[in-house]
Amino acid sequence: MNRLSEWMHRSRSQRPEGEESRYFKTLLFSLVGIILLMVIAALTAFLLSLRGPDQTLVPEVRRMDLAEALLELQDRELYPQIQMRVFSDPALRGKVVEQDPTPGTVVRAGKRVSLVVSQGPVVDRVDDFVGRNLNEVRAELQMLFTTFDAVIQIGSVSYVFDRSDPGTILEQSPEPGTEITDVTELDLIVSRGPDVERAQLASYVGLHYEEAIARLAAENRPFVFGVSQTAEAAAGGTVVGQDPAPGTEVVQSAPVSLTIVPIRNVPDGYVFGVFQRALPSYPVAVELTLEAVDPDGEREVVFSMRHPGGALSVPYLMEQDSTLVLWRFNTEVVTYRVQRLEEQDSAIVD
Repeated sequence: MNRLSEWMHRSRSQRPEGEESRYFKTLLFSLVGIILLMVIAALTAFLLSLRGPDQTLVPEVRRMDLAEALLELQDRELYPQIQMRVFSDPALRGKVVEQDPTPGTVVRAGKRVSLVVSQGPVVDRVDDFVGRNLNEVRAELQMLFTTFDAVIQIGSVSYVFDRSDPGTILEQSPEPGTEITDVTELDLIVSRGPDVERAQLASYVGLHYEEAIARLAAENRPFVFGVSQTAEAAAGGTVVGQDPAPGTEVVQSAPVSLTIVPIRNVPDGYVFGVFQRALPSYPVAVELTLEAVDPDGEREVVFSMRHPGGALSVPYLMEQDSTLVLWRFNTEVVTYRVQRLEEQDSAIVD
């Protein structure tokens, strides 16, 4: 031990003083450098942790299929938040309709993007309407598409005689279960009801047109009046021709054409003429009423009957400026103002 101490003392005594000073300085600078490097590394790591994820642009994913939109968001490190909603357009089923944020918005990676995806229209397949009443189906479709655009609409309706109740749907096209891919028109074949038995036609020849109208209305027999263009020996207003002829077997809805002698001796202030109207053909006979209103407002029913529609012509002898009003149930169909022949161009007011 004494020898080791003696050797160290001898070594120190032999080392120059400047060399010892440099040694301690080098050692000190090395320690300080190591400490600074550690501080810089720690500070860098801290700043990186504060920086957060990278920024990215929100892509346009509207009109894309949902799966395609999800892949697009995944590539941008964005996360979807999906909401399903009904849309009327069948072509949008399974596609993104709305997104938030909007395309091109700069956001941080990891942000949620809200997507509204169409689950299709409120009705996606054609229902089975066979056996149901046409009016009920119309009302149901109208109520169903009050909020959304109608993707199924009533198209052409054909009426046929059938044992089913009038208005019953017998056939439909497209068939039940057909997928709706666009606005679809529903073509229907509807029962007009059973064909009525034929009956022999009565004779109306020789009657005054007012009496003939009363009988025809009581029988609910549709009629059309015409005025004879040749001189007749019978009194004015008398029925002189009938088609089909009396005794012919006809169905209830078949109209009768009657020809009358014109009234030539028309009193002053009165007008003789024929009221004419082309009505739509009704699937079921409707309550039809013709009402006469004189200039003082007095009303009189000319006829009231169940009528299948089609051509209608009724002779009249009324005071000038009287009015004929045709009603279907409680709905006014047409108003006709009685005028002289030269003034009748604007007599009908719908």
